[in-house]
Amino acid sequence: MIIEKKLKTPWRITFDTNPDQCNIHCIMCEEHSYYNLGKRKINRIMDFKIIEEVVENAVNHGLKEIIPSTMGEPLLYKNFIDLINLIKHHNLKLNLTTNGTFPRLGVKEWAKLILPIASDVKISINGISKETNESIMKGINFKKQITNIKKFIQIRDEIRRKGVNNPTITFQSTFMKRNINEIPELVRMAIKMNIDRFKGHHLWITHPELENESLRNDWASIKQWNKIAKELYKITRNERLENNRKIILDNIYPFPYSTKNNKIPKNFICPFLGREAWIAWDGIFNVCCAPDDLRRTLGNFGNVKDKNFMELWTSSNYTNLIKNWGNYEVCRMCNMRKPIQDIKAC
Repeated sequence: MIIEKKLKTPWRITFDTNPDQCNIHCIMCEEHSYYNLGKRKINRIMDFKIIEEVVENAVNHGLKEIIPSTMGEPLLYKNFIDLINLIKHHNLKLNLTTNGTFPRLGVKEWAKLILPIASDVKISINGISKETNESIMKGINFKKQITNIKKFIQIRDEIRRKGVNNPTITFQSTFMKRNINEIPELVRMAIKMNIDRFKGHHLWITHPELENESLRNDWASIKQWNKIAKELYKITRNERLENNRKIILDNIYPFPYSTKNNKIPKNFICPFLGREAWIAWDGIFNVCCAPDDLRRTLGNFGNVKDKNFMELWTSSNYTNLIKNWGNYEVCRMCNMRKPIQDIKAC
């Protein structure tokens, strides 16, 4: 499968600003899970100059958004205010994924800084009940998280009324056996709270203890997921947000393939290659968001400390990956593929 069109530059770049800093230990997290017993105690923090140089190199070629770290809690990054100022300077948008604890400044102050420049803020939440959510997001206080989200929504609405910006808020979940039966009620709660979008993805098996949580390992689990996916679309047809708007479902699809061969359906392609980029904390050009050990099987695509970003982006090495991505095992098993019509609509 070939991605038909490569953009002149990624429209969005993720910077792994502080992968070792997080105040929550989600069980599925590649870095911070309690299952990651062998994790070395290190503190990788991106030099802010890397972000400045990459943005300066890419901003005149079509860059629109920046995502700070998705491997740690980005609001713990020491240069986050500098990042906000850089985004303002270049008239870009911030796309943020956070765990809803709003560390350091608190929800009110962060909301006032983030929402005027945000395109979307994804808040990780993995259950409708305290028991389920806290068993997945180890260390979260579910009651406090909901209180924070409500305050964040309130400030979003104030910013919209003032015409400053029109940011969206998304609930983001990881689907697994532990929470799958709560997902429909979680979508209903999102609708009642006037959340704009519900996004999810299936579990990457980053630790052996997660094998039994996967919804892709057997036909019974696949059947269960497909039933839930259909229910979610039924909910969104029948229940509305304020002003009669529908909540957006993102990355919610019934499984169209067999567990025996994991072949990519012809209408499901990679939503990232040729469109988005990832820069690791040390400047390595990472080509997608797969777990690090899997992503490394795709090859080495350079470091922005050695060559400027646009040279790496237009290199023959990266171009060949775009042409041949479907031949790699990590691509064949990837949870993040989307139907081509959904990508063309972006």
